[in-house]
Amino acid sequence: MRKVCATILEQIMREPDDPGNALLNMDVWDWSQGVALYGIWKYHQLTGDKTCLAYLTRWFDGKLHAPAVRNVNTTAPLLTLCCLYEETGNRQYLDFCLAWGDWVLHTMPKTEMGGIQHVTIDSENVQQMWADTVFMTVLFLAKLGAVSRQKRFTDEASRQLMLHIRFLADLKTGLWYHGWSFLRRDHFAGAFWARGNCWFTIAAAELEELAQVDGWVRDMVLDAYRMQAASLRFMQAPEGLWHTLLDHPDSYLETSGSAGFAYGMLRGVRLGYLDASFRDAAARAAHAVLRQVGADGAVRGVSYGTIVAEDLAYYKHVELRPAGYGQALALLLLVEMIRWEDRL
Repeated sequence: MRKVCATILEQIMREPDDPGNALLNMDVWDWSQGVALYGIWKYHQLTGDKTCLAYLTRWFDGKLHAPAVRNVNTTAPLLTLCCLYEETGNRQYLDFCLAWGDWVLHTMPKTEMGGIQHVTIDSENVQQMWADTVFMTVLFLAKLGAVSRQKRFTDEASRQLMLHIRFLADLKTGLWYHGWSFLRRDHFAGAFWARGNCWFTIAAAELEELAQVDGWVRDMVLDAYRMQAASLRFMQAPEGLWHTLLDHPDSYLETSGSAGFAYGMLRGVRLGYLDASFRDAAARAAHAVLRQVGADGAVRGVSYGTIVAEDLAYYKHVELRPAGYGQALALLLLVEMIRWEDRL
């Protein structure tokens, strides 16, 4: 397990022009890199590895003065930058995060009722809310509120969590729809897409450590998380993974979403958010993901980039290929697995 983790870390942290770094170009500022940076931070937090800390410092120092396109997905790296500020005390990091946080509050496009519109690098997605946003932007707001001691960011994170739960969490199953449109007044295809769901599983398991949100918000998030987890346990395939459409066994098994579920559930059991009965399902998933990691650190069975679609057939035919975000989600999971290994 530690060897696999080291292999993925080594590949991710290679120089961009290194031919061995074929899956994730860390010279780009975007969401895949944001998930990877958070995984590197988690590994440093667990082990005290100074190489990881040096890499993160070097990565951000080399990019803070370059203009970055601001959208939901490009906000993802700032979660790690908040953590880096907390450890180093570098005021430049906090100032950068505060400026971006102000943009999220006052300028980032919003939907009806003030939900964050899921704008990406290539699409405005007008009046659309996506499940992805809770990890890409909302966790950053929560952490920024904690490190800056400015309640306005914590309050906005709480508001966004409540809006996303209201419009994306299914009342019957607790599973999350991929997206909601205020223009269409529907959930598009009504897809319970695995990777989209996992962003909430991760975010819910992270929230309390990142920020002290109000008690009722914490309770609502954890209730939604437990309801989702109960349905996930029921829908888990015998192999340990989940189908890319969670409630469609005829859709393929998918690794990246399964890694997110395994991470969020293992962490939830360890911290007491989920009862111990979830441990077996989470461990089976974790080991199934581990079997999908090649000797070179590439993660197999990962669905490629996926829009919110109008028909379920689209999700079933998204190409499977190794991808950097598959590595990044596997890295998060591996760090959590090492935590469990150290406990036993």
